[in-house]
Amino acid sequence: MGQRGDGSVAAVTKDVITIVRKATALVGAALIGWFVCEQGIAAIAARTNSTALLSRFDPAKYPDAGTRLAQIDLAKGRFDQAAALARAATLANPLNVRAVRTLGLALDVSDKTASTHIMRTAEKLSRRDTQTSMWVLRDAALNQDVPRALDQIDALARRQVQSKLTSKIFYAGLTDDPSRRAFAKLLARRPPWRSGFFANIRVNLPVNSYEQMELFLNQLDRTNAPASAEERMTFIDRMVDSGDVRRARAYWFRSFNISSENQAQTPYDPQFRVVAARRADAPISPFDWAINQDMNQYISLRSTDEGPALDIAPGSGDGTALISQTLMLAPGSHRIDTVVEGPADQAPAGWQLVCSQSNSALIRSFARPGDELSGVTIDVPANGCSTQRLILTANGRIGARPISIRQVVIR
Repeated sequence: MGQRGDGSVAAVTKDVITIVRKATALVGAALIGWFVCEQGIAAIAARTNSTALLSRFDPAKYPDAGTRLAQIDLAKGRFDQAAALARAATLANPLNVRAVRTLGLALDVSDKTASTHIMRTAEKLSRRDTQTSMWVLRDAALNQDVPRALDQIDALARRQVQSKLTSKIFYAGLTDDPSRRAFAKLLARRPPWRSGFFANIRVNLPVNSYEQMELFLNQLDRTNAPASAEERMTFIDRMVDSGDVRRARAYWFRSFNISSENQAQTPYDPQFRVVAARRADAPISPFDWAINQDMNQYISLRSTDEGPALDIAPGSGDGTALISQTLMLAPGSHRIDTVVEGPADQAPAGWQLVCSQSNSALIRSFARPGDELSGVTIDVPANGCSTQRLILTANGRIGARPISIRQVVIR
């Protein structure tokens, strides 16, 4: 009987323990569920503008919700309330840059010293917070700290935000020697936005910044990542497009080491030696021969014992540009003479001279009927035609025969 009694007590004790364990588990699960649910609601609230919902969460426990409510108060000019909320959120999560930054901005009215100290702490916490970067840019400008400002511009450019602002500061970085040195040092790191910067100058570089850009490129050449030929060509193209062709041509001579002998030749590379040796992916200057790649079946360069020959075959459409380059002929009469192998009077193409500004072809006169390659006289007007394009243009002639050009000279 005693043994059965002991067994019953043990069984009851076991049942009680089991019930307690299950109850504890249920209570724990309920608490965890509530906690998870509350955290989820707080996270949702932190992404809204509902002050009624956000105010239900203690910023010391839910710093994201507290920070969001502080930001709303800050935007509405309630600086003391914003500072109180942001301070609680910052103490709860001191690595949260949004909370730290909001606290710093909220204190700007009442305590600038504390505000500056806190914002500089935010600066160290993250390079991905746009509002912090904007404050740092202002602070760096006030303290004339160019490297620090450019460091933040680098952060913004990497994230592709505030592009209009970064462009303005990039161009401001060209204005004086210390800024150019700092900017060149930054570009020498080869940031991912370097190609975007040069693409931007191709379209947006101010015309009054050309001299500064030249100085900047010279500074960049002193780093371990000098400007490439493609990058220089974007600058040249920008100057040509804006009409400053004389400066563009002079810069091209210097930066691409064009010999003084070749500089005097008009057109440049009259015997096609440079274009024949040029690699296929090389950047092409407006002042060099540009070949229409769509016409490869009608035009080609051939090596001979006497040098390159430019072979022209019939078949391309009338008026199609085959090769071209930009010139700067003085106003007045000029004569084009060409050394041709083959029947020049049956050539499938002839020279045209077009005013770059108006894209209008100048009137030609011919020394020999049918010969549009040699003895061609063109008058360049005094106004509206300071730069020209020399174009070898297909003429759609019936009965045309292949020819080879060995040299072209303009007098």
